Amino acid sequence: MNGKQGRKKRGSQQKQPEVLRFFAVAFEELWYLVKLNVLLLAASVPVLTLPASLTAALRITSLLAAEQRPPLWSTFWKTFLGEWKRALPLGWVHTLLAMLAAFGVYVYGGAALQENPAAVLPFLCLFVMLAFLTLFGLYFYSMLAMCELPVLDMLRNALILSVAASWRNAAAFFALILCNGACLMFFPITLPLAIFLLPALGLLAASFAIRPGLLRCMKTDADANMQTE
Repeated sequence: MNGKQGRKKRGSQQKQPEVLRFFAVAFEELWYLVKLNVLLLAASVPVLTLPASLTAALRITSLLAAEQRPPLWSTFWKTFLGEWKRALPLGWVHTLLAMLAAFGVYVYGGAALQENPAAVLPFLCLFVMLAFLTLFGLYFYSMLAMCELPVLDMLRNALILSVAASWRNAAAFFALILCNGACLMFFPITLPLAIFLLPALGLLAASFAIRPGLLRCMKTDADANMQTE
């Protein structure tokens, strides 16, 4: 395919609805996503490195959502090694809170299913907290990977974007819950899919969903750099 044909193809994809573009990218880059998923899991084997691994993976999926295909190995490790100092301390706190919220949802959800009325309110509160923490982490790690804003600005932007009432946030959360929840709920049947595809596929879907909010932050970053220069 020559350059002109490539430009026409990208232009036609940009005019498609985002859902169709997601499926098109996921289908065309399936083997690429498999490699990304294995790389993400391998880099997260020491659980303490999970925030840096997510930051690196979200750079890849954010670029895929922008119709770009970066070199996988070099892009992942450049982001991982370049952002780990900022990703790890804040990421550890975020991961701990998210794990506690998820455990609470599991415990109180089970009690609510057993028709315990006292468990319904805690379950709902913890579920909302889990959704907020998931979206906050998604925005923060994506901005960490794609922007050069100060950390406090990224935290503020992630907070604002994660609580904004938007169908995009709901779609991103649903995609992550669907892919990662399936890995847990149907384990060990879903083990091959968990190892080779589902986490990366969930991140790609979430990156498509939050892209407009991320672009606003990237524009703010670019404007700040222009003023500095």
